[in-house]
Amino acid sequence: MDITSVGFYIFTGIVLLIYWNLPQKYQWKLLLAAGAVFYCLNAHPATIVYLAFSVVTVYYAVCYFERTGEQAKKSQEAAAGRRRVLILTLAANAGLLIVLKYTNLGVHTWNRLFSGRGIILNEVHWLEPLAVSFYTLQLIAYLLDCYWGVAPAEKNVFRLALFASYFPQMVSGPISRYSEIGSQLFEKHDIDYDRVVHGLKCIAWGLLKKMAVSNRVAVVVNAMWAEPDVYSGFYIWIAAAGFVIQLYTDFSGCMDIVLGVSECFGIYLPENFRAPLLSKTIQEFWQRWHITLGGWLRDYIMNPLSKSEAMVSLGKKCREKFGKKKGKQIPVYLSMFAVWFLMGLWHGDSWSFVAQGLWFWLVIVLGQMMKGIFATWKKKLHISDKNFAWQMFQIVRTFLVFTVGSLFFRADSLLDAFHRIGLSTQMKFSFGVFKDFAHLCYSSDLGGKPGLLVAAVSFLLIAAVDVCIYMKSDRVFRFFERHRVIRWAGYYALVFLLILSLDIRAQEFLYAQF
Repeated sequence: MDITSVGFYIFTGIVLLIYWNLPQKYQWKLLLAAGAVFYCLNAHPATIVYLAFSVVTVYYAVCYFERTGEQAKKSQEAAAGRRRVLILTLAANAGLLIVLKYTNLGVHTWNRLFSGRGIILNEVHWLEPLAVSFYTLQLIAYLLDCYWGVAPAEKNVFRLALFASYFPQMVSGPISRYSEIGSQLFEKHDIDYDRVVHGLKCIAWGLLKKMAVSNRVAVVVNAMWAEPDVYSGFYIWIAAAGFVIQLYTDFSGCMDIVLGVSECFGIYLPENFRAPLLSKTIQEFWQRWHITLGGWLRDYIMNPLSKSEAMVSLGKKCREKFGKKKGKQIPVYLSMFAVWFLMGLWHGDSWSFVAQGLWFWLVIVLGQMMKGIFATWKKKLHISDKNFAWQMFQIVRTFLVFTVGSLFFRADSLLDAFHRIGLSTQMKFSFGVFKDFAHLCYSSDLGGKPGLLVAAVSFLLIAAVDVCIYMKSDRVFRFFERHRVIRWAGYYALVFLLILSLDIRAQEFLYAQF
C-alpha cells in the first residue's frame, strides 16, 4: 500500500474517523490494530512474528532493568546480571536484523573469495519483513535508554508494540525515540481543525515532491543508468546528480507525508530533513539529511564507543606517541570510522553502500585534518565566510561530494560503481547521444514538454522553501498567511501541479525497502 495511493488515504481516513470518536483508553488500541493491519497489507503476515519477537525480548529486558536498578547500585552481581541481559537482548535483535538483511551479502562475499575452491553457497530467500531496520533501531535505542536509566520501563507490552508499529512511520521512518513520541501515543486526541489542515498541507507538499519531481526525474535517471556505455563521460555525473534530486524529493517527500498523516492524529514525529542541499560542508549535510539516523548513530554508537575503556586507553597511548593534539584525534577518527561503516551498511546488503559511508568518513576526516591549512588559504586570499560567491562555492562543492557518494548508493554493486566512475573519465561528446538525452527529458513518460515544465516549476518552489528553512526566515510564510488571495492561489497552483502529475508512472519510495 504505497503512501501516494488512494488506498492508503482511504485506510488512513477510516482510521482517523474512528479514532476521533473513541475514548482515550481505546484510541491507542485502535492505532495498534491499524499498525497490525497495515503491516499485513504491506508484507507477508507471517513476518509479523519478527516484530513480535523484538518487542517481547525488549519488553522483558526493560522490565528486568526496572526491577534491578537499585540492586545494581549496591551489588556487582546484580550489575553483571543487567549487563548479561543487555548483551543477550542486543545480540538477539541485532542478530535477527543481520540474518534477515545481510545473509546474502555474506553469501556473495564468500562466493567471490572462494569460488576458485569450488565452495559455492546458495542465496537465502527470507520472507521480507516490513521496516525491520527502522523498528529494530527504535527498540534498541529504547533498550539502551532504559539500561542507562534515562527512560522508564513500559509496563504494558502492547503499548511498547504500538511504539514499534505506529503505522505512519513504518513506511520509511523517521527513527523515533520513546521520549519523543511515547506519551503522545497514549494521550487523548480529538479532532483539531488547525492541526488537521496543517497536516494536510504537509501531505500535499510531500506529494508534490514525490509525484511532480521525483517520479519524473526517476524516468530520466533510470533510462540513463540502464545504458552506462551509451551515457558515459560526463553523462554519468549528470545521472548521479539527477539521482540526488530524485532521492531528496523522494525521501523528504515521504517524510512530509508521514509527518502530515501523524499530525492529523495529534502525534508529532521528529523532523528528518532540514534543507540539506544548501549545506556548506558534508558534515553539515549529514546533520540535515536523515537527521534521526544520524542522531541514533551518534548517541548509541559514537558516544558509547568514544567513552569505552578500549578507546580511552588507546587515546592515552596515542597522546604519548604522537603528541596531545594528534593523539586525541586518532580515537575520534576510529569511532567515526565505525559510525560511517555502519551508516553505509544500514542502507543495504552491498559493499557499495559501505563504500558510500566510508567515502563520507574520508571527506570529513580529511576536512578536519586540513582545517588549519584551509583557514590559512582563506586568510591569504581574503575570503570571508559571509561572501556570497564563497558560500555558493561551498554549496556546490558539498553537492558534488554527495553526488559521488550517491553514485555508490545507486550502483548495483561495488564493481558497478567503479566501472561507472571509469566510464565517467571518457572525455567525448556525441550529438546523437545529446539528442537522446534531450528526448529523455521531455519524453511522454514525463508528460512531454509540459511535464518537464511542471517538474522544473515544482523543484524551484521546493528550492525556494528550502532557502527559507535554511535561512530560518518565516517572512515568506507570514506573507502567505496575511494575504488570502495569494495563499489560495498557491493552494490552487499546488493542486494543479499534482493533477498534472497523476498520469506519471509511480515509483516505489527508495527507502521503502528498509
